[in-house]
Amino acid sequence: MNNIRFNIDKWLAISPGLISLEDWACWSKNNCKWPSGELQIPVNLIKPIVRRRMSSLSKLAVQAALQMSLDEAIDYIVFSSRHGELTRTVKLIEDIIKGEDASPMAFSQSVHNTAAGLLTISSNRATPVTSLAAVESTLHHALIEASIYLHENPLHRALVVDFDEPLPVQYAAYEESDKPYQGYAFSAILSAGDKFQLTWCKNNTSSSSTYPQTLSVIDSLLQEKKQFQINDQRFSWTWNRK
Repeated sequence: MNNIRFNIDKWLAISPGLISLEDWACWSKNNCKWPSGELQIPVNLIKPIVRRRMSSLSKLAVQAALQMSLDEAIDYIVFSSRHGELTRTVKLIEDIIKGEDASPMAFSQSVHNTAAGLLTISSNRATPVTSLAAVESTLHHALIEASIYLHENPLHRALVVDFDEPLPVQYAAYEESDKPYQGYAFSAILSAGDKFQLTWCKNNTSSSSTYPQTLSVIDSLLQEKKQFQINDQRFSWTWNRK
């Protein structure tokens, strides 16, 4: 069994139609039902010259990061996404198959650390940033990464930004979620402490969640659960809250 301890000083989540914690509380109470219709992504904190070529997913991630870090001292940032800019990558591949030239701008923003780079440009802050992906348990590995940093730098604070969206239609057959969801970004400031304990071990059961783990964590945080567990194909993750 392995474990980490940390404090969540504050957190937020954004998605089209879900902007405030009150919006998310309604989402949680309504069996995680997503808003319908043409809903805009909030981008008010992203400079227009930067956002005009950004994907919807990067807009979510950067907006969430800027909104959380505004007027806050952040020493380290962890961006995490299971699929990253896959939608943009698929479009590039389709253009190449059609014999068209791949857009240099689209190519430069198709890498996994796109959002991290755009954040540093938008905020004009030279903060160390890590981008990672770890299949279905990506958020939990981001928390481990941030906790390791805080263990070595106990007076610092780390920002974790986890974001994702449904797979593009070309990969729909590989979508694991058994419930519909929209693109989202979860952002949290972590500090050293023991308000939360996260433990994990090998999952020896047949139980495995197919819903994005980040959304399950958001739902549990909103309900202020003292303990909850999330299983995937490899690990069983147990959260305990003081």
